[in-house]
Formats: sequence, structure tokens, C-alpha cells
Amino acid sequence: MSSSVRVALCAVGLVVLLAAAGAYASTAFHGRAAAARLTQGAVVSAVTSELGISGQELRADLASGQTLAQIAAANGKPVSDLEQAILGAVQDRLDQAVAAGTLSDTQRQSVLARVGSRLGKLVNLTHPVARLLVRARARVSLIRTAAAYLGLTPQQLRADLRAGQWFAQVAAANGKTVSGLEQAVEAAARARLDEAASAGKISAQQEQTLLSRLRSRLDKLAS
Repeated sequence: MSSSVRVALCAVGLVVLLAAAGAYASTAFHGRAAAARLTQGAVVSAVTSELGISGQELRADLASGQTLAQIAAANGKPVSDLEQAILGAVQDRLDQAVAAGTLSDTQRQSVLARVGSRLGKLVNLTHPVARLLVRARARVSLIRTAAAYLGLTPQQLRADLRAGQWFAQVAAANGKTVSGLEQAVEAAARARLDEAASAGKISAQQEQTLLSRLRSRLDKLAS
């Protein structure tokens, strides 16, 4: 997967957790940035320690679009153990803040409750930057697949689309059918999703959901 996300991955996929802590504790920590600094290092350390991987490996896995749950499974660790490690790390940092007088015990309990209630969602989220990259790669792949079917170069197809033509119009102008274009795009997408499922990056259910969404949008895309 693309390495262009390295700078943006400094939060290491923990946006939801840090936002949960920061939203409540912003006053005590002078804003969300301070709250993030308070917990981020401990959480990343807890994740890498629990999974037995380096920070670099964790960033690479997240950048590839994997969730923390998938990374845990790939490393033979139960998701429940990972969740407990994350919660424990956050609790330790919050305890330190209470001891230092920068956070009240009531605030600590509230933050822990929020984090605990969102851990299930956190470990099953892909990194937001990874999702953006997936969409960007999908657009590139769509152009390449469609261009190949239409007998054009990707540059020629982009030029036609920028000129205001729709895929259906470009297909007709090049003696191709819309149904053929849709089938070519779906076949290419299925092949990539099959590879991702085989590699454990997505589940079979996720693959079918993505294919279903693709089919529902192809008619609109080609019109």
C-alpha cells in the first residue's frame, strides 16, 4: 500500500479513542491536543506490546487498511485482550493525571467510561487516511479498468470525462456497451476483493457488502 500516509498516521489509528478522551477532558488538558498527547504514547505502546510488533509494523498494517482487530488476529491475539490492554494503558495515564492534580477523579471515571464503551468500535475501524487511500486507489483502478475495456489510455478517458462526457457516452463513442463496461469494472473489483479476502484484510461478509454497493452504483456511474 502507499507510503504517503506515514505522516498522517501519527495518531496510529486511534482517532476515535483519543477524541473520546479529549472531548470530555479538554478543559483539564487545555484542549484535545493535550489530551491526545496524554494517552497516545501509552496506547500505542500497549498495542505494540500486546501484539508483539513494532510501531513501524503497526503503522504499516494500519496504512494497508487493516483494523486493529484484524492485526490482532493475524498475530494470534484475542481482540478482548487487546481491548483490555488499551483500556489499561489509558487508565494508567489518567491515574497519573489525577495524582498530578490535572484531572479530577470524576473526570477520570467519565473518560474511562466513554473509552470503554467505544473500544469495540475502535478496534474494528480502519484508519481514516487508509479509507481515503482506498477510495483514491479505487478511482484510479476504475479509470484503468474502464479505459482498457474501451480501448483507450487512462489519460484519454480522463480527458473525455473532464470534457463533460459520461462513461456511457464514452462507451458509445468507442463502440462499446454500458453493460460490458459495468461487467468489466465489477470483474476487476471482484478480483481485487478476492485477493484482499484471501489475505485476511477483509472478511467474506465485507467483500459481499462492498460488491453489493458497487453493483448498486454502477448504473448511476455509467449513466
